[in-house]
Amino acid sequence: MPARILSDFLHIMNLTTFKVEHYRGTHKKTTAQIRYPLAGDVSGEKVLLVDDVCDTGDTFVLASKHLQEYMQPCEIRTAVLHYKKTSCFSPDYYASRMVTWRWIVYPWAAAEDISQFIKQMQPVARNVGEISTILKEEHNIRISASLIEEILEQSQI
Repeated sequence: MPARILSDFLHIMNLTTFKVEHYRGTHKKTTAQIRYPLAGDVSGEKVLLVDDVCDTGDTFVLASKHLQEYMQPCEIRTAVLHYKKTSCFSPDYYASRMVTWRWIVYPWAAAEDISQFIKQMQPVARNVGEISTILKEEHNIRISASLIEEILEQSQI
């Protein structure tokens, strides 16, 4: 999502994607994996590799390696919305540097993230009010009751 917005803002319409996963919902996998390879050819091109968050840095390391090995672009630069201090990778550009680690809920992943937090609640929350309280106390996440209800309905929790 951030790459698409940035592409539009910069008036650069050459945009392609690939999916690297390190998290499934809120569960971190042992290693980052390329789930879907690059959709277009960027050989010889200048590439800006964009992601929403640079947490451990593992996805950027894997994505950069994938681009260099299979596509040989002439240049790769990296950009991210949130660059966390915990990262082993330093992006070229970032909108915000986060010194204190916290989970970030992006609008394009809100339903996925919140539904995972709800499924993990122990003991199981009995109603929207309890869910709201637990999300606020345990994760510092504040969302409306109507959004929680919508997520519960869509996720069939």
